[in-house]
Amino acid sequence: MEGLRERKKREARVAIAEAATLLFAERGFDTVTVAEVAAAAGVSAKTVFNYFPVKEDLVLDGRQRIEEELLLAVSNRPVGSSVIGAVKAHTLEVARHLNQMPLARRQRFRKVLASSPSIKARLRSLSLETEQRLAELLAEETRAARDDPRPRLAAAILITLSHLAYGFDSGAEGAPPNLRTTVRRIERAFDLVAHGLDDYAMRRWAPGPFGGI
Repeated sequence: MEGLRERKKREARVAIAEAATLLFAERGFDTVTVAEVAAAAGVSAKTVFNYFPVKEDLVLDGRQRIEEELLLAVSNRPVGSSVIGAVKAHTLEVARHLNQMPLARRQRFRKVLASSPSIKARLRSLSLETEQRLAELLAEETRAARDDPRPRLAAAILITLSHLAYGFDSGAEGAPPNLRTTVRRIERAFDLVAHGLDDYAMRRWAPGPFGGI
């Protein structure tokens, strides 16, 4: 159970991240200083650095929590349940959670992300780190040999599938999120991997010289 101290720290972290994202969306990531973020959040610059040693993490705080929760969902899954089932359940939960967030808040995040190469690079780094940690977890659980490619391959596929949760509002800007479409896409993708790719894209005819029939 979360104590008062932990709750206050979490609330302060969220408040700082939200203030930062708002400023970055208005003025650009590179032009806003950490001191300005601190002033907007009503804390000291030292407090900001205590929570976010890397400036890019001010934008990616929510994504980091989701990645940690994904690893917990895998490591804490009950006996008899598959890793793909645990990741699928988590991905659907994330999609539904994000769908409930205000559209303006999601659009701010997408705007900041699209305009900052350093945030994109940090996001890729975070994803690769989670993939590596998941591979290590699977290797340990299955007692895989060092040259067994399956833990890393499974981790790469599962992390890619988990990212489908973020596609719920990928339509025209300002359009309402289509959660039903996203859920259907997630379920189909997980089913495709779970049932194998043997019959997927089975060639039924010989293509012409330029890819035609």
